[in-house]
Amino acid sequence: MSSTVFRSVAAGLSVIVVAGAITLRASFHPTSPNLPQAKPPDALALYKLHCQMCHGANGNAPMPEMAFVERDWKHGTSSADMAKIITNGVAGTPMMPFKNKLKPEQITALAKLVRSFDKRLKPEKS
Repeated sequence: MSSTVFRSVAAGLSVIVVAGAITLRASFHPTSPNLPQAKPPDALALYKLHCQMCHGANGNAPMPEMAFVERDWKHGTSSADMAKIITNGVAGTPMMPFKNKLKPEQITALAKLVRSFDKRLKPEKS
């Protein structure tokens, strides 16, 4: 008895013929170019939805303590520092935590965007 295997990697499908019977087996390969790639979070859309009402468009809030431009940063200037604030909020201020509303990758994207509003900060190393 011989078996023949036909493979279509692009479709992720194997056809196995054994003694006249046909078996279909789906197999997905994580490196296959046909699989949809996860899109990075749209930081600007997230900012407009969750942040702009308090921090203003492009971080230009009318209240200096809520602005992201031309200010003294109280909690650090790295995007990791900013991600921590977005994640946990700031006790005693209107800044609420977003850890239960946003995914970690969304928080990271938002932190990088917020940091980019202040042109005085030097670019971070990747």
